[in-house]
Amino acid sequence: MHPCPLVRHGLLHILNTCMPEIIFQAVESFSVMARTPGLVEADLVVSDIRDNEKEAIDGVDWLLWLQSIRSDKPMLVITNLLSDEQINKLCKQPLISMLALQTPETQLRQQIESVLSGELVISPLLYMSSTVASIDLTVEPLTDAEQRVLKLMYQGYSIVQIAEQLCRSAKTISTHKYHLMRKLRVRNEVELFARVGALH
Repeated sequence: MHPCPLVRHGLLHILNTCMPEIIFQAVESFSVMARTPGLVEADLVVSDIRDNEKEAIDGVDWLLWLQSIRSDKPMLVITNLLSDEQINKLCKQPLISMLALQTPETQLRQQIESVLSGELVISPLLYMSSTVASIDLTVEPLTDAEQRVLKLMYQGYSIVQIAEQLCRSAKTISTHKYHLMRKLRVRNEVELFARVGALH
């Protein structure tokens, strides 16, 4: 479950709006989810995954296990940043759709409705990590936090919007931006996007 309650409640609101006839049960963690009666028989499981790396890895493994015992029922994973390895693990499962948490609300609603109508949806925003991973950093690698900030900047988010997405302060995000630009040896956003865009 996502660490920012506003995000979690926003997702619940969107789901309730898309499917007012269905009652959604929100849980605070994967361990609570595991003890939820009827989980295996549920018609649809929707899960968000935290931006904490260890919890994201554990969450992906847990969701893969859950999906393996749910047979022919769909699962919807809404996340902000997973590694390519985690994304690929989830994408190999035929009934798991993956949406990007940073998708604008109207587009997210459309994608959720597509999933509910039986389509498999994989958000292209989740594949930005391939671009970041391909940057050659022989001197100093980007931290996970810096990679997340870079991905969201590349997708057009402002510092304030990134802070809201990651539940951090704008000052913290600005510090990550400063450090990643120094490490990539660029002086401004134009140079930054040119460098990242050339690798995309």
